[in-house]
Amino acid sequence: MDKAFNNILVPYNGCPGSQKAFKKAISLAVLENSTITILTCMEDKSTFGLFKTKTNKKESEKEKELILKEHSRLASFAKDHGVSLKSKLVKTNMPSQAILEFTEKNDIDLIIMGLKKLTRFEKIHFPSTIEDVSKHFRGALLILN
Repeated sequence: MDKAFNNILVPYNGCPGSQKAFKKAISLAVLENSTITILTCMEDKSTFGLFKTKTNKKESEKEKELILKEHSRLASFAKDHGVSLKSKLVKTNMPSQAILEFTEKNDIDLIIMGLKKLTRFEKIHFPSTIEDVSKHFRGALLILN
């Protein structure tokens, strides 16, 4: 019998929604013997929109270290459950675009995403990554509340 999902992608930013999505991915990967990929999109920050300062670079390096430690923790959790896990960190200002580009290049069958509680202001002024991904991804998408 063929597996329904060979490659599962979890866009992961450490929020409760992405943590929930990761745990659901582990459950499905155990059942399907699937591979999970964790993709974290790190914002490429600049001062005045143009220049990177030494402070920006130091903060960016610290953020990168924290993300890699979290990826390592998730890899240990996956290993304890007998699940193959890959991780990827990308710098971008458009997470939905980075997620979609990753799915095209890596034969992703399923994306699992968790909702993040947004303020009313955020809902009005910031595009939803989940909404953008759901409009353009041609595979299966599981959105957890």
